[in-house]
Amino acid sequence: MFDGLGLFLGALGDALIGPNLFVPGEPFFIAAGFQLYSGAWMALVMVMLGGFIGDQLSYFIGSKWGATAQKKLIKFRPKTKRLIARCRYLIAKKGTYIIVAARLLGPIAWVVPFIAGSHRVKWSSFTLFSSIGLLLGGGQFIAWGMLLAHGVEQFPLLGAVKVFLTEHQNLLSGLVSVSVFIVVGYKLKWRKLTLKTSAFLVTWLCYANYAHFFWKADDFQTQQVSTQVSTVDLQQVTYKAFPGLSPIYDAQAINVVYVGESPRELMNQLGWIENQTFSRNEIEWTHYLELLKDKTPPVSDLYWRNQPQDMAFQLPGNLMNRSHIRWWNAGLDSNSNQPKWLGAISYDDGLKVTPYSGIVTILHKIDPNVDEERDRLALQIKAAYPSIELVNLPLANAEAMNDQHDYYTDGKILVIGASSYSNEQQTLDVAVNDI
Repeated sequence: MFDGLGLFLGALGDALIGPNLFVPGEPFFIAAGFQLYSGAWMALVMVMLGGFIGDQLSYFIGSKWGATAQKKLIKFRPKTKRLIARCRYLIAKKGTYIIVAARLLGPIAWVVPFIAGSHRVKWSSFTLFSSIGLLLGGGQFIAWGMLLAHGVEQFPLLGAVKVFLTEHQNLLSGLVSVSVFIVVGYKLKWRKLTLKTSAFLVTWLCYANYAHFFWKADDFQTQQVSTQVSTVDLQQVTYKAFPGLSPIYDAQAINVVYVGESPRELMNQLGWIENQTFSRNEIEWTHYLELLKDKTPPVSDLYWRNQPQDMAFQLPGNLMNRSHIRWWNAGLDSNSNQPKWLGAISYDDGLKVTPYSGIVTILHKIDPNVDEERDRLALQIKAAYPSIELVNLPLANAEAMNDQHDYYTDGKILVIGASSYSNEQQTLDVAVNDI
């Protein structure tokens, strides 16, 4: 089907009046681009030749049997009546511009060469401008075919766009739904359209939030987890976490490192309460209300290397204000050969409406002075366990707010160099950067 003759016939059928109502040309142009990437130039020649000949035949059919053919076409396919009428109007008003852009105009492209012939557009002009249109319209699908053959992952920008569209599909569908609601309401002259639109928007936002946190957030539990233990160099780690997967969100600081089996025991000994998280726990609405009653609401997910935190803790507080920390298992430290955990400690200071992981929601507002909570944790550990080694590591490029994050810091990370709470001390000789 997609060999040389198949590409020619597919492109011909896409351009020839009558068959083009049933034959889609896009797969043939994409297939030609896919083969062209491997050096098969004949695929490009055949698909372009088919499109060119199809346009020419449609033009001559229109010039010779235009009126009769239009009547038969409309009788055979009534929906073409509007297309033909619109095409005739556009050619009369815009002329050659429509011929050039025909393959970019959706269904109108089916009848443009045919109507150009019936309107006695000069053949040389039609041939020139339809050829330009073929290069533009067919060329875009040939380019996509080459891109697919090369691999989308080779283009970071396209990869970022794909992640954004995937993560924000609910938001985009919601915006489309609201737009359709407004258009329909305006056409039907609904009363109190603004109030109804606002109610529709609020309803959709509530649904999007419920679906995200209570249906989709725990999808990470079903993902395959690699059993391979990686060795991580502190110098190569990015000390930033993000409230979403697409690269549009402001970073939050990862400002604590724990070297040891797990920070859970330390957190428990210091009086921190382990929180539920939406990605790691199956939280139902009734359970969520119980956690709110206990003033230990679930912690929203932050993503480090596209993975949500492994655990989270908070100090006793209220629903508006609390200290909390998230922990990620980063693998084995290359210096000590012990597990290394990255922590993001901060302070919730009220609420705010914010974009988050593909939705718009209400989350806690983070105090931008993340150093204060880091230093408070250091004092708490030192008071309870004087023997635990604490190291403050100076980092570069982290002295103030900028467009990459919404916090400010002195650029230091607290390293907790202990695997147990005994009198043993550990010395960590490490250097890190880029908080």
